[in-house]
Amino acid sequence: MSHPLRISAIMLFWTGLALLTGGAQGATIRQDFADGRIVCVISSSGEVPEIVSAVLPIAMKAALERIGPPPDPAQLSIRLLDPPPFYKRAKALFQAEAFATQTGDEIALHPGKDPLKLAFRLGHEVTHWLAYKRHPARPPLWLDEGLAQMVASEAAETCARTRQQDLERPRPPKLEGHLLALDELVGMRSYPPSAARSAAFYWQAEALVRALHARLGTAEFAVYLGLLSAPGAPDWQAPLRERWYFSDWDVNWLAEQIRPQTETRGGDPH
Repeated sequence: MSHPLRISAIMLFWTGLALLTGGAQGATIRQDFADGRIVCVISSSGEVPEIVSAVLPIAMKAALERIGPPPDPAQLSIRLLDPPPFYKRAKALFQAEAFATQTGDEIALHPGKDPLKLAFRLGHEVTHWLAYKRHPARPPLWLDEGLAQMVASEAAETCARTRQQDLERPRPPKLEGHLLALDELVGMRSYPPSAARSAAFYWQAEALVRALHARLGTAEFAVYLGLLSAPGAPDWQAPLRERWYFSDWDVNWLAEQIRPQTETRGGDPH
């Protein structure tokens, strides 16, 4: 069936599964990835929903394929939150099942009951975490969020295939009225204040990352990510021109990719 993926604008493989604790105090599940280099500990005030243990390997695999494992063994804590009261959800105008945040070595999220939305959220936040472990200085905002959006989409698409569902990602509404120019997009240092502008930022950041990844290929894109994530990173264009011989024509082509008439993929931010 057609399954729309809508995330509110407000906001290596599965190698092991073990139940560590349980009972009235809640439960904790462990999953290992990347030949044991990554240990994920999932904790919940109640039972850990089966949907989380089933979807996390899909999200982790998608992120590992694009970023690679951390340089040293690492542990990621995934803390499942109870759904907020309905009045808070209505006031904030977001879907509880779509909400997640990554801070350091922890991801906190409302798992919800929708596996496709969960795959998107986990893919997005796991990508942030892996980027943080590999590049502690962090990439620029557009690259960090655009890459997370791209991986999240891939995780959701894989989840949809395994469940014989179709995934639809409509463009954010009123996109054309809030688009950023290329120089504005790559120069962002903080998130846009409005929901509509934020939705455009995420949509365009993903479109730019997809275009760069398609042009450079997976291995060279990883090099580019590392260069822009280093302390004292160069301007975003410098490596493209010096290492990959991008011309003014290529940069203009990138500018065209973040316009809706040339990029049909959509998606709202987290």
